[in-house]
Amino acid sequence: MHAMETLKYLSIPLRGAALVLILSFSILLLLAAHGGLLGLPLALLVASWFFKYGFALLDQVADGVNEPPVLSYEMLNPANESRPLGLVVVVAVFYFLTDMLRFSLGAEAVTVLRAVGLLLVPAIIMTQAASGFAQSLNPLVLLQIVARVPGSYALILAVLAGAWWLATVLVTWLPGAELPLAIEIPLPEVVRIAVLMYAWLASFAMIGGVLYVRRQELGFEPSRSPERAAEKNKRERARQIDLLIDRIFAEWRGGAYGNAWRTIEKHLNDSPRPSDELRDLFERASQWPDPRLAHRLAQELIPQLLAARKTGDALHVVRKQLQVDDKFRPLQSSDTIKLVELARDGGDRRTARTLLSGFAERYEDDVARRIAVQLSQQLER
Repeated sequence: MHAMETLKYLSIPLRGAALVLILSFSILLLLAAHGGLLGLPLALLVASWFFKYGFALLDQVADGVNEPPVLSYEMLNPANESRPLGLVVVVAVFYFLTDMLRFSLGAEAVTVLRAVGLLLVPAIIMTQAASGFAQSLNPLVLLQIVARVPGSYALILAVLAGAWWLATVLVTWLPGAELPLAIEIPLPEVVRIAVLMYAWLASFAMIGGVLYVRRQELGFEPSRSPERAAEKNKRERARQIDLLIDRIFAEWRGGAYGNAWRTIEKHLNDSPRPSDELRDLFERASQWPDPRLAHRLAQELIPQLLAARKTGDALHVVRKQLQVDDKFRPLQSSDTIKLVELARDGGDRRTARTLLSGFAERYEDDVARRIAVQLSQQLER
């Protein structure tokens, strides 16, 4: 399922700035190729910018942004991005080392080693983006990445292989037209370079997508993710609760109990998650020396917990309040009966008896009174 999900990233290089870059850079590279030695500086610049753009695209997609970046001045700066050079160095050193082994291992064994190394190039790029250059030199780390996301990794390799095949086929099928430029450039060659550029950027987009979608398996932390957004919302919510508690505490300490409760009611009415807010307020108020507000909040919280079938949480709130004041009771007789039954079924007869104590004096519901008498008799057995 995760592997197929990465296919959506194939369309990113075909949009906006990425598509413009592919078309323009394809022509510039062929112009450089037809320029001889004079075209070499242009070829080096275009290649450098293109590979840097690939890593910029990877980083943006890995951060959860499914749009191609615009080629900026920072990408053109040779000292700003070292990963493309690092990748070239790794490939070059690997080629050199395997060439040295040709006489001892044989040409066939060296060919197999180089094929394996070629298959690990996407893993090297992924490791450079997630963990840094040093980790990308560790074969065990590379193999672990492949093992953790085998389906997605196979798709990346298939995209590269399929694009190479398509580029070769297009050169054969397309008519031998030439672009209307000062230098005669065959159209099939432009298309071939464009297809290969697309494949390279598409593979980078897929690598970024794999890092984002499989971030937990790969241990990758993007700057944007549902987890980070939730943590940010949690911190913001905690800050708002702190400010609200400070205001409520000031009103309560000054004796304006009605104002304090109206402040709470207004906050809960305006909140998209009043139950969570009420619970947070209860936890904060439980730390106050004066237990009265915590008792009042608990009386509002208990019916909501029971309605949500969070019976264990409801019993925890009751026990916590009874430890402070054994005269604490829920507002509704039906809630008290439910809590007594829960405590009894859980083997907590002490809590059940405490809740039943003074039941007839506190509640006027005749039906509930009869049930309370029956429960009290059961608890005495």
